[in-house]
Amino acid sequence: MVVNAVAGSSRPSPSLSAKEIHNKLQELPGPLFHPPSPTEYKGKVPRLQSAIADLRLHPLLEESLHLMNYSLVEPHFYLRKMQNSRGGQHLHGILHRIEGDYENARTWYREASGTETPAQDVTRTEGQDVFVRFWSRQTRLLVDTDAEDIEDEAQLARAAGIAFIDQVEKMKKESKGQVFDAGLGTLERQELEWISKAELNTVVEWAGSTFGWKDWGRGEGYAKDASDAYTGNTEEQREIFKKQSGEGIRKF
Repeated sequence: MVVNAVAGSSRPSPSLSAKEIHNKLQELPGPLFHPPSPTEYKGKVPRLQSAIADLRLHPLLEESLHLMNYSLVEPHFYLRKMQNSRGGQHLHGILHRIEGDYENARTWYREASGTETPAQDVTRTEGQDVFVRFWSRQTRLLVDTDAEDIEDEAQLARAAGIAFIDQVEKMKKESKGQVFDAGLGTLERQELEWISKAELNTVVEWAGSTFGWKDWGRGEGYAKDASDAYTGNTEEQREIFKKQSGEGIRKF
């Protein structure tokens, strides 16, 4: 058995690297709707679920890969700990959109754009430019709307991101039968899946280049301690958590 070379660690070396997993996930369409059980727990490709976890990546990279694999349970838990990170807010918005919680998805997209709540002491702003850069290029979503003439890049990104959520929600509402199959086979669904996949790829590539594609560890014996990836919460957020205590993964 090949063991990890980090001093003091006897953990087996992962069979797949993060980049290899990312490449394999390109075979899947971008997630739009809540997947049926057990996919939400095990992922669309179950063997990649444990492969991702075994790598002990930076949390933003790890949860991005889980979402690309349609796995919602772990991101649902960990992204709550990154609610004052712009990158975490962005992923939180994606998670809620897949879950079908569209109002919360819009809320987190507005936060991720940096146009809603000014940065506070607990706010990590890294990742804000990733959201803005990606969505400000999706202006075709704003054609024939009042928002297409917005000049401020962050506000333009915010409007485009919310327009995307609106289109996904509209497709779901017009669906007949299983929600997961809404719009299946249509050009509109293919375009929305392409945007969803491109969005997650953008976050993955940014997180990998910013934090590294290898082990961040979670304690002694590993390469680094990733605890600073998790942010503190504002008093308002703590009150919300009290009301939501015990809340599990959403089903819509």
